[in-house]
Amino acid sequence: MHSSDPAAAHTSYGHMDVPTFLRAYQMRASGVMWLLGAGSSRAGGIKTAGDMIWDFKQNLYRSHKKLPPNAITDPGDPAVQRKLQRYFDELPEFPAGGAPDEYAQYFEGTYPHANDRRAYLDKLIRLGKPSYGHLALALLMRERCCRIVWTTNFDRTVEDAAARIYGTTNDLVVADLGEPKKVADALNARRFPIYGKLHGDYHSVALKNTDSELREQDAEMRRAFVQACKTNGLAVVGYSGRDISVMDALREALDDGRGFPNGLFWFKRSGEEPFEAVTELITEARRLRVDAHLIDNETFDELLSDLVRFLPETADKLADIEGAKPPRLGSAPLKAPGATTPSIRTNALPIISHPVMCQLIDCDIGGWAEIQEAIENAGVDIVARRTKDGVIAFGRDPDIRAAFNAFGVKRFETRSIPDKNLAYESEERRLIRDALVRALSSRPDIEIIRRGWRVLALPNLQTVKAGHFQLGNIKPVDSLSGTVGNTGIRWTECCELRLDYKLDRLWLLMEPRIHRDIPEEATSAQIEESKEFVRSKLAGRFNPKANAMLSGWAGLLLGTDRNVRSVKLRSFGISDGIDATFEVSSITGFSGESR
Repeated sequence: MHSSDPAAAHTSYGHMDVPTFLRAYQMRASGVMWLLGAGSSRAGGIKTAGDMIWDFKQNLYRSHKKLPPNAITDPGDPAVQRKLQRYFDELPEFPAGGAPDEYAQYFEGTYPHANDRRAYLDKLIRLGKPSYGHLALALLMRERCCRIVWTTNFDRTVEDAAARIYGTTNDLVVADLGEPKKVADALNARRFPIYGKLHGDYHSVALKNTDSELREQDAEMRRAFVQACKTNGLAVVGYSGRDISVMDALREALDDGRGFPNGLFWFKRSGEEPFEAVTELITEARRLRVDAHLIDNETFDELLSDLVRFLPETADKLADIEGAKPPRLGSAPLKAPGATTPSIRTNALPIISHPVMCQLIDCDIGGWAEIQEAIENAGVDIVARRTKDGVIAFGRDPDIRAAFNAFGVKRFETRSIPDKNLAYESEERRLIRDALVRALSSRPDIEIIRRGWRVLALPNLQTVKAGHFQLGNIKPVDSLSGTVGNTGIRWTECCELRLDYKLDRLWLLMEPRIHRDIPEEATSAQIEESKEFVRSKLAGRFNPKANAMLSGWAGLLLGTDRNVRSVKLRSFGISDGIDATFEVSSITGFSGESR
């Protein structure tokens, strides 16, 4: 049987989109619980388990090597992560990168004593505040569109949000591992809303945070969670599925297909592959005819913002989330042609054309880090990313094969890149971004550097002078680089580059900044002095000066004069593979400037 319904086609393999979930939740709200993981608190300033893992690794590495804190300035930098992981791969007492027990093993390895682990979490969580998503969730509770929430987190963001929305701390029933019977009694008495903390509040004596402790998770709390899953649906957000005890409870709750009567909805970040345990759970649930789906979504805040704006019970009460900053700006309608509007220049260069085809390599390789290592080991010049169908890449065919032949190539074919996959932070969009950065790196007047996921363009100080940024009689900078006082910290004008998709097209975003090169021996006082220097340099760069900086950077990136309206770029300049070619406008979007 073939369905003509696009939504039905989209969900046939266990994937659902957010609009379909919103409509389903509207009909099932009172029967769908929420399970929040660390990702739901990230916008509130609290690290996720993945963030903490790299924090543990860099602390272990520095203590083993007896290095100061500034020896590792950015644990999020892929090059730094590869270096750290290679070190720990040689130590048999630590698990492989990405292993389900990685968080627990590194946490206990870094802080063997339970009191130290508790102190670490206490310090980490103390700065956390409720985000827009937490306040929106509390609004759902108040309007009886959410009755039960579970979490694996230790923070108090949900309790704080509920206290703010309700105006009291008495309405939310909170139970942690110190009082497991409290949640069962509330469920039996139907005293809603209920908030169950599966791993215990971080103030609780029964704090659980290592694998051996998780295996002994309180039986009474687990029974209450499983029983609730057998009679309700569940939406999981911000949770990776790395905890064995929680995943075991979810599998038990399937109850031969009788569990999750209102569905199982697992939200994951777009372009990221879920843990194998999550995929297996969703697959088994669907085999048992449970309405179970994976749903791509960027953040917890965005999801809850969409939900409270959609539901009739909450759409007219958004003012109750007073003072909370929404996760993104709403779309404004475009003015009709000929309408009188101010001329406003943006920092976005339109991408007129971009690659629509790439190579697909089906092989037995892991994620992004392993792909980069394979490329490095092969000594080839390609760009590649990992999708669920395989590796996608640009570059010479022989170079691509040289990088991945060792991983058992099953298929090597051409694959299209649909525009719909560029509308969110997918691996296809990241591949195109990498290829565009590769193309820009060949420009003679700039140098491209990476800092974690950030891409920075620096001027070639041998060929570019400060006057390049002068526009008319506006001179925003007197020099492009220098040293901050007597600190030994070098600074250089730079431009952060990002790729975004709006109004049915890609845009290259330019963010003029100042880059600091901080030596290992720099003191905290010197670093703070350099921060103040940067703040003073950037102060006052408004309107005319900002306009001059954007014109200067557009000229450096594209090498254009005022008579050239667009530039064509190629990543590799090859003929024996798939090159990535672009045409980029030299006129920023919505600019009133005439060239």
